[in-house]
Amino acid sequence: MAPNMHLAFVLGHGPSQHSIGAWAMPKAYRGFNYAQPGFWEHLARTLDRGCIDMLFFADMYGVYDVFEGKADAAVKYAIQFPLHDPAHLVPLITRATKGLGVGISISTTYVPPYHTARSMATLDHLSEGRVAWNVVASYGRNAAAQFNMTEELSKEERYARAEEYMQVCYKLWDSWEPDAVVMDRGDGDGDGGLMFADPAKVHKIHHKGEYFQVEGPLCVAPGPQGRPVIIQAGGSGPGMDFAGRHAEIHFATSSSLEGMAEHRVRIDASAQKAGRKAEDIRMLWASSVFLGDTEAEAKAKDEALRAMVPPDGGLALMSGHFGVDFSTLPTEIPIEETGIEDTPGMQGIANMLLRDYKGQTLAEVARMYGNGMGGFRAIGTAAQVADKMEEAYEVSGGHGFMFRGGELPGSVNDVVDLLVPELQRRGRFRTAYEGETLRDRLLSD
Repeated sequence: MAPNMHLAFVLGHGPSQHSIGAWAMPKAYRGFNYAQPGFWEHLARTLDRGCIDMLFFADMYGVYDVFEGKADAAVKYAIQFPLHDPAHLVPLITRATKGLGVGISISTTYVPPYHTARSMATLDHLSEGRVAWNVVASYGRNAAAQFNMTEELSKEERYARAEEYMQVCYKLWDSWEPDAVVMDRGDGDGDGGLMFADPAKVHKIHHKGEYFQVEGPLCVAPGPQGRPVIIQAGGSGPGMDFAGRHAEIHFATSSSLEGMAEHRVRIDASAQKAGRKAEDIRMLWASSVFLGDTEAEAKAKDEALRAMVPPDGGLALMSGHFGVDFSTLPTEIPIEETGIEDTPGMQGIANMLLRDYKGQTLAEVARMYGNGMGGFRAIGTAAQVADKMEEAYEVSGGHGFMFRGGELPGSVNDVVDLLVPELQRRGRFRTAYEGETLRDRLLSD
């Protein structure tokens, strides 16, 4: 029997997802408010009904203000702005569901490692072992300015800092031995054997490094997973090396089957370089799918979403992601002449554009980018989309797909009610959650 795919959704805790203007679609958020619990509880229950692995939250700090040297476009069109803190959604979502996992992004550039280790350990308890951490080595001048930094760090320094950051977190999560908590009530008089945790099994870490000094121990006992599932999405050279050392799940973007296979080869090499097996890293492909009872209906959904993207919206999003003010460039030049090969920002996405959209103009690429940022796309009936997914699954060496939401909650409903049953009929997707934790589910076949 062919192995099961893994399916997840990537959203943001705000009005705007990855398609600019999706929040303004006629049926988007009807009866819901993205800032209130009801919307996320409803969405989570729908995903849980479909046995989806995970709801994953992309995140950023600050606002995109590179385009035209100001933040006007980001504010006007809600281009990944505003974004609320996703961590607070974890217990809300997992209490509303039975098996759905939640992934959240936390920056190694700005957030102290002790805070992250403590927060993730706490969320592991509150989610009963269904939480993942997307490790982000954040970039961007505006984001840096929110954290008392006068300039952003170089990519090399960001990843050097991230490497030490991970070592600190691992030490903190391991500062409690698995059997340290004994909860011996003794004889009830405050003496005679009273012991919550064995002091001999809770350790200080005494970490002193180039970037961090942390004494430990962590003030949170180990949760059901011991440590969260580690997700990473960097596609630059340093990012791929980092993934090879740490990622359990690698979130990757490619718009072609050839690019997918090439990316898988690179991540396998990174894993082997780090002394790990290629199969230790599961890969989920960034994807956009449009489903309908007919192909024409699915195409109409795609076209309606494309029509919502303002002409300068995609350029503003790209400017924020790559650190290049595209308002200063003629929009008819080919994408390979824009200079994004040296971006301080999202190098993996830039590589994808240069590989898969070579020869297309900046205007053409920006229009596409504002409608989902590229990646695997499939449009049609559930059977047609499932056919394309099966082909990509077999060719790419990946393990599943991370869907970028369009109109909400409609795009989620379509996946759960149309696509999931088709994949289940083909024996390519689970019919019930297995395992006790998110790690159990994501690392299974």
